[in-house]
Amino acid sequence: MIRPLFIFKLSILFAATSFGQTKYSATIIAKEPSSQIEYISEPSFTSSNLPILVIVTDRGKNIPDDPKISAHMGIIDNGPGKRNKITDSYNHYDGKIGIELRGNSTQEFPKKPYNFETRNSDETNLDVSLLGMPEESDWVLSASYLDHTFIRNQLASHLSQLMGRWASRSRMVEVVLNGKYQGIYILMESIKRVKDRLNIATLAPEEITEPDISGGYIWEITGFDNNLGNSRYLKYPKYNEAAPEQVQYITQCDNKFRNVMNSADYKDEKNGYASLIDVPSFIDEMIVQEAIRNSDAYGWSGYFHKDKGQKINAGPVWDFDQSAGNSSYPDDGVVNGWMFEHQGTGNTPFFWKLLFNDQVYRYKVRLRWEELRKGDYRTENLFTFIDSIANLLSEAQYREFAKWPVLGQNIWRETVGFQNRTTYKAEIDYLTGFLTKRWNWMDSELAKIKNPDPISAIAEYFENSENIHVYPNPATDYLWAEINSEKSGKAFIEIYNCTGNLVQTSVQIILNPGINNFKLVFDGNMKPGFYLYKVLIDNKTRCIGKLIKKE
Repeated sequence: MIRPLFIFKLSILFAATSFGQTKYSATIIAKEPSSQIEYISEPSFTSSNLPILVIVTDRGKNIPDDPKISAHMGIIDNGPGKRNKITDSYNHYDGKIGIELRGNSTQEFPKKPYNFETRNSDETNLDVSLLGMPEESDWVLSASYLDHTFIRNQLASHLSQLMGRWASRSRMVEVVLNGKYQGIYILMESIKRVKDRLNIATLAPEEITEPDISGGYIWEITGFDNNLGNSRYLKYPKYNEAAPEQVQYITQCDNKFRNVMNSADYKDEKNGYASLIDVPSFIDEMIVQEAIRNSDAYGWSGYFHKDKGQKINAGPVWDFDQSAGNSSYPDDGVVNGWMFEHQGTGNTPFFWKLLFNDQVYRYKVRLRWEELRKGDYRTENLFTFIDSIANLLSEAQYREFAKWPVLGQNIWRETVGFQNRTTYKAEIDYLTGFLTKRWNWMDSELAKIKNPDPISAIAEYFENSENIHVYPNPATDYLWAEINSEKSGKAFIEIYNCTGNLVQTSVQIILNPGINNFKLVFDGNMKPGFYLYKVLIDNKTRCIGKLIKKE
């Protein structure tokens, strides 16, 4: 039996009532002078173990692609381990937002993704912390309509964060829009050049000369809005707000890199690609894209950035809902093969394949992968992360797929066997099965890569090496290592000869927070020549460099 509706003024944005045993999670009526619009949410949604986002647009308007429209958002979050009831007060956020549709093909599906910004009462941007993430005003609500696990995007960010890179943080939520239950969403940080996100310099329009003009740029590889040409879209500064000199600068900067990659000497250590790009960032980007075998890798949502006085960096990672066997494009859930050289993809920048064709770069990829696989990238460690999300969604997924019955259905670019994946568990099992085979394949393929030159190939590679100073070099009888450590730990130095064989290891050194110095006296049998040193902290390689031993 449908119970009578209570009429509220528009300023009372969300209410709930119950009659007897029947609970109606929301009854909202926006009453205007000439019309009355009613929104009634599904009676079955009364509470969740996830935070609840309640969004009501002004006068119940549909949310457009552009521009953002005004709305109100309330967040119910009672903390870890506590139920969040739709009848609870908005205890985390209760205020204005501007909201619009996001995405390209994804916004054509029934469940819509959104961008929103938190606002003051006068509609200006308001920086706030949402669900424990750093304060900002711009946010994303990812619908994950095509990734039924809700994990692939979060896993890509997690892989990148384990490398020490910035990638979007996220929280799982359930959303009610204009009184209607919308299902599970991933609340994510948008890519933005601010301190607590992608921490690079801002760039004011008047900064048009060196060194000011040299940094503060983020651009994307995409088939849409190619304002820089060659499928490049300038994201920051906005193209229509940037000074012409800034647009010209970053275009020429990226073109210079591409021209070098098209030259015969692009591998040259001094004048080749390494003089223009931050090689470790490109290696890390490649590893994440390949580890999850992203069908859109490199050619869509591939980001780059450049800070003041710095080289071009690859990243941050973004848009992985069509990865890990979740798309029949460009092949049908295939596990093997490198995506940067896949013949069936379009829009992939040519330089990725050329980079991997360089023996030195390729060997660095192997080293980085093997180092990660020894620790953070161990299969069991990554599956623990996957399981944590799956367990968190074990309740809400029933509501999600009742609202959006997509399991086992041919929605878009489904892969072989989709009709058998009719449960959330089946989707999780498919994901973990794919990743197990993919990572095993990468283990095998990368292990085949030989060290082209142990002296030059892997020196000065690891990101944290700026905190470690090894001297003198050339050296005669001994080597000093200065380590600026943020915490206590253990360290030692290894010395390798030009054939890659270990010739000497220091005693273990105890590190204290701050600057630590220790000395390695060379073995008396160590002959003059070229060597490689490696500094390990807590059994992880933190610095690799070339060493010349003199008489």
